[in-house]
Amino acid sequence: MAAGYASFMIRALFSLALLLLAPVPAFGASDSLWCGQRIVKVGDPIWQVARRCPQPFWQETYDQPAAVDRRGRAYGLDRIEVWTINFGPNQFMRRLEFVNGRLSRVRKLGYGVEYEPGSRRCGPYELGKAGETIAEVFARCGRPDYSYEIPAEPAYGYSGLARHSGERRVWTYDFGPRQQARELLFIDGRLSRISIP
Repeated sequence: MAAGYASFMIRALFSLALLLLAPVPAFGASDSLWCGQRIVKVGDPIWQVARRCPQPFWQETYDQPAAVDRRGRAYGLDRIEVWTINFGPNQFMRRLEFVNGRLSRVRKLGYGVEYEPGSRRCGPYELGKAGETIAEVFARCGRPDYSYEIPAEPAYGYSGLARHSGERRVWTYDFGPRQQARELLFIDGRLSRISIP
């Protein structure tokens, strides 16, 4: 009886150890997404995802180094395309990232909106709660009054070109003479800073 119990405990502890050592997926990231009655998964071509999923309300494209060696030198470029899809106020928005025309990542964002994304204006204090990505801010607060892009600057090391510093966009929302404007800095599509210009 004692030997059976000891054997059971060893197996239980071994199973628990395997469970604890298993890789944990990144928060909000997954390999697949249900679009209506169809599923799309990492590796699917962009045309197939377009056929199965709703039209994205936000799209971005940029290039990033395909590989970087030990010394920081970049080799080749990958074309990155990002789609953001709104599934309504009761479901999370999804950010689909494609590398060279293939789905590479699906990220869960905040809850969607019930209105047409980008059709509503928000106040200065709502901007800070609008979301972490440029698409979420657009969905909840609409287009900015002014915007411009700052070119990505190459970062050089002793061995040559290392990487790009990231695509930077600046959006300004002007709330009129009684409210101070807000300037939002996005780096590679993610909100980095909100300031008063």
